[in-house]
Amino acid sequence: MKGNNRKHILFPALLLVYVTVLAFITYPRYEASGDWNEYYAVIGVSLLLAVLLFFILRRKQKIRERFNKKE
Repeated sequence: MKGNNRKHILFPALLLVYVTVLAFITYPRYEASGDWNEYYAVIGVSLLLAVLLFFILRRKQKIRERFNKKE
């Protein structure tokens, strides 16, 4: 059960690493095109989704722990 308690941290952290690598790789393309609004929008939405995923998974884990305590 100890490993399941860290899912709410692990998945959003992996998503943040993925977004960081993707931003680094695509930087030259956006630098050449000059379309910075799209670049920042994609990064911003991805970061927002990672934060939302963290809170949703944390809440789900708390509900699961509360349910298991009752039994």
